[in-house]
Amino acid sequence: MGDGRGMVPDVVEALLAGGPHQAVADVVRARLRMVPEGARALATAEASPKDVQARAQLTAAVAHLLASDEAFAQYLATTELGRPADPSTVQLRTGPSTVQLRTGAESSPTGPSTVQLRVGPAEARARALAARRSSAGIVVALVLVLIAALVALGIHLGSRPLLKPGGPDLAHAAQPLRDPALVQGVLPDARAMPSGWQVRSGPESGSGTDGKAPCLLPDSCDQQLAYATERFGAAEIQTVEFTVVTFASPEAAGRAFGTTLDRTAGEDSGAVTLPRIGDQSAVRTRGATSAVALVRVGGVLLLVHDDGPGAAVTAPWLTVFARLLAERAQQAQDGRTPDAAARTTSS
Repeated sequence: MGDGRGMVPDVVEALLAGGPHQAVADVVRARLRMVPEGARALATAEASPKDVQARAQLTAAVAHLLASDEAFAQYLATTELGRPADPSTVQLRTGPSTVQLRTGAESSPTGPSTVQLRVGPAEARARALAARRSSAGIVVALVLVLIAALVALGIHLGSRPLLKPGGPDLAHAAQPLRDPALVQGVLPDARAMPSGWQVRSGPESGSGTDGKAPCLLPDSCDQQLAYATERFGAAEIQTVEFTVVTFASPEAAGRAFGTTLDRTAGEDSGAVTLPRIGDQSAVRTRGATSAVALVRVGGVLLLVHDDGPGAAVTAPWLTVFARLLAERAQQAQDGRTPDAAARTTSS
């Protein structure tokens, strides 16, 4: 089930009919909405769940998603959608002269399987005597039998990723952002910016260390996945440049935060106070007209470069824009389409 094709009908049913797999369906729904074709197919099918053509289009969209994202398909295979409705169970029952090991679900068509070990009277008496001498020994023995049974059944404790409560976040996720198009989506558009700010250049994006994205991890450039950049301006004298760089892991992004901060010209003069944003944040100022905010959110490094009169003295927009970019980066890593807008004191 590497490409997830066997799960497609169940995934479509969960998307349209709800039921016990709703939490997993919400994750798939969020991933579909990240792609225009998937979002359209989902919206059409949800509006007309009994329409054969709409259902066929949604089925094709789900099949394409699972075939193109093997890691996500493997994740779904570990959820309820990829497992039998009644997972296997192991029960131990003991009697005076028997030990029963029961496997399988009570509700399965054939019922649970039972393996019964019978011991003779002598052994039973010996066991009873041992129990009286040390109940701890019996507990240890039962635990060992249980572990052996679990191993024999191929049940690996803790191997299944768990859904985080409260939405489409999942433990496997904060998936690294490798697609330059997704990374570009982290950048704000004109609708997300405050009134008066217009695009001056960009957006531009690329993979790895192409174009305007030098390697920020000289000893492991392969950990740098994609970048996107864009510049806005206001009143012809104020500009802000947004840069997003993604990495294969939060650890790699954390190292890139440190190297980038060391390379960024300027000083931490205290003239600009930047509140804690994301997992890491810092600010550098150059004179009275330039300030740079660095923020890390998971596996994403963000830079906000503010230029203009008084930029490094009062930084009227630096915190607003740093928070905006951080929120959109978090949305993208959560599998959602970034739609956060700038929040100012007047809005």
